[in-house]
Amino acid sequence: MNGIFLEKNRERILAQYEELKKALPERMAEVDKKISEWEENTALACKYMYITMPYSDIANYEPEIFKDYGENAVWLWENREDVKELPEEIFLNYVLYCRVNEEEVAPCRTFFREQMGERVLSLHGKAAALEVNYWCAEEATYHCTDERTLSAITVYRRGNGRCGEESVFTVNAMRSVGIPARQVYAPRWSHCDDNHAWVEVWCEGDWYFLGACEPLPILNKGWFTNASSRAMMVHSRCFDTTGFDEENIDREGMVAVFNELKRYAAVKKIQVQVVDGEKKPVSGVKVYFEVLNYSEFSPVAEAKTDENGFVSLTTGLGSLHIMAVCGDKCAETYMDTRNSDTCVVSLDETEARETWQEMDMIAPVDTPVNTDTPTEEQTRIGNIRLDEAAAKRLKKTENWENPEKAVFLGKEDHKELRKEMLAALTEKDQTDFVSSVLEDHLALALPYENTTDHETFVKYILNPRVRNEILKPYRKEIQEAFTEEEKALFVKEPKKLWEAVDSRFSSCADKERSSIITTPAGCLRTGIASPLSKKIFFVAAARTLGIPARLNPRDDAMEYMENGSFVAVLPESEKNCRLVLKGGDGIVWKYFLNWSIARFVDGRFVSLQLEDAKWEDGKLVLGLDAGQYRILTSNRLPNGNIFANRYYLDIAVGEEKEAELLLRHADLEDMLESIDLPDFELCKNEPSEDAEKVKASVLTEKGKHIFMFLEESREPTEHILNEMIEQKEAFEKLGDTVIFVVRTEAALKDPNIARALRTFPEIQVYYDSFKTLIETLGRRMYVDHEKLPLIIVTDGKLNGIYATSGYNVGTGDMLLRLM
Repeated sequence: MNGIFLEKNRERILAQYEELKKALPERMAEVDKKISEWEENTALACKYMYITMPYSDIANYEPEIFKDYGENAVWLWENREDVKELPEEIFLNYVLYCRVNEEEVAPCRTFFREQMGERVLSLHGKAAALEVNYWCAEEATYHCTDERTLSAITVYRRGNGRCGEESVFTVNAMRSVGIPARQVYAPRWSHCDDNHAWVEVWCEGDWYFLGACEPLPILNKGWFTNASSRAMMVHSRCFDTTGFDEENIDREGMVAVFNELKRYAAVKKIQVQVVDGEKKPVSGVKVYFEVLNYSEFSPVAEAKTDENGFVSLTTGLGSLHIMAVCGDKCAETYMDTRNSDTCVVSLDETEARETWQEMDMIAPVDTPVNTDTPTEEQTRIGNIRLDEAAAKRLKKTENWENPEKAVFLGKEDHKELRKEMLAALTEKDQTDFVSSVLEDHLALALPYENTTDHETFVKYILNPRVRNEILKPYRKEIQEAFTEEEKALFVKEPKKLWEAVDSRFSSCADKERSSIITTPAGCLRTGIASPLSKKIFFVAAARTLGIPARLNPRDDAMEYMENGSFVAVLPESEKNCRLVLKGGDGIVWKYFLNWSIARFVDGRFVSLQLEDAKWEDGKLVLGLDAGQYRILTSNRLPNGNIFANRYYLDIAVGEEKEAELLLRHADLEDMLESIDLPDFELCKNEPSEDAEKVKASVLTEKGKHIFMFLEESREPTEHILNEMIEQKEAFEKLGDTVIFVVRTEAALKDPNIARALRTFPEIQVYYDSFKTLIETLGRRMYVDHEKLPLIIVTDGKLNGIYATSGYNVGTGDMLLRLM
């Protein structure tokens, strides 16, 4: 095959690589020495990745990690004509590039390509993309986990991950065989509390979407098709914007965020102007466009005003909270884009203090712009393939355990301490830790075992996990980074350690992505660390020196233990005032479901993490840092809209204040439907001509019931069952008012359905073929009958009051509220 590899961008890559060597001379000298020994095209590919990657990646990973990505991309370019014909910008960003979002980076591309082999490499375009997704479904499925994002190879090994991890895995699988791919996100939904990530692939000169590890027979179809039409924003990220002409809605350090919403929903362009007290436009003001989700305002886009004080955005048809921040000044307004497309924010207008103010947040209605549907035959074949994929995946993942666990626990020394060390890690850590890393931490922490009580030693000295950083060795590097005199001083005065850390490391925000953490050892390699990476380094260094330390789980403040209690490192993080919240009104207050509280820090309201806070006698007492706070309460309605309240207050040092939470109540007509249902029949055993049946009028005669038409081995069904099990005590109280409907007795052997029935033995089980009843009931309740599970709540004989189909995060909470 003729042509010069990366001919169009070669000169730019080499020039910027030389600049990078000057910016990070010591680290890049180590990197360049290794890269210079590699094959020319592989070296050029890796140089491209280095000039576009965050400094944290340069610090955290050795060059060999990226060699796999370079070698695989070169192989594709040399062996596939369709890859060679791709525009270079598409090839560089969406075939070669190593990073998808904020996941751990680990070699995987060559392995994935070889695993798929001719099954995929013999195909092209859309057919190839669809086949890759079936392969992905054979290897991984959804599992709710914490916010740290696993590497693609770890998702493959353990066979599951949350949607962000499934999409990281699928994007890497696509790129490994030469299909340009990227992750796209609804950063926060407007109609329910959550977000979602999926995948776009570039075929025939355009982008098409698909659900990661959720294959369907056609592209531009997924369970989220209708949900995405209700979003106020769908975006993608790009680490190199050269050659692209897309609406750039944000810069996350050196990462560009592109607006992709018009591919999914009805949109309009809105414009916001920021003015001062004299109504003059203000330039350079940061404007945040936010939706109310999990009872907190979450930004879906941000931008700076131009010289005329304007900023514009393409968004959906619903409500946005708009906040403008200029220095220590902030101002806000609300905009219903259904009715207006412009608004003005005045920086001199401030919110009223210590009084509740109402606001309605309106979710866009279903307006899907992607209406393609597979044929009945495509669906039939696709369902067979999904069953086959699920069977293969279950066989692979059954009884799987991280092999490193046996290695670490198999050692003869310190057996109990090894178990305790593992127990201190997260569930996700258990599946991807490396034994040698834990061995390093264990050996270097042991000298401090008897310097404090045992529990404190395990949790706050031995434990290598600080926050969501990659687990790597760091204790030896930290010990060697300071003199004996310095270390003795730090042990005596831990605050001096922070002074040393703060002065030692600089920040380069425009060369970073703030959510990608530089490991403690990585900080030492480059001398560069983001504010969060610095805080993690402090805790890691303190533990290395035998000082119990942590980041406060509520606000990430650095703390060390003194006389049995944690002490704030920084004066501004001292809990020097109190807020007493009163529940009132007999409402069960659940954090990030119907209320939240945020503190104004560095131009943003940042929510406190209070999921573990305990109410006693209708009160919640909070020790807080002095400052400005905003409390939000929210009542999410079945149609996705929110009745909300906001409350602002300022608390000074030494002050104590009280506030009573206030939840807006919806009228019955806002919450529920009242629809007459046909008197359908369900079978008491598998459907057949002589099967015994029972009428819905009998089942629904008394009180409320939940009918759940389940589809075994499918993610949407798995999601709602997981939600029920996660709230076991609440759903147990519903007893036999919950009715499962399945097609066959075999469905009851599905691991998720079987687990739910073991957990809730009083659930009633009935059967139906789903051939006609699903469509009848779905259409009657105005939900998509093609999406399962179909869930209908009844109140009295044949009276449907609520229905949903497919899966929406928070469905479990909604059912509990309705019941």
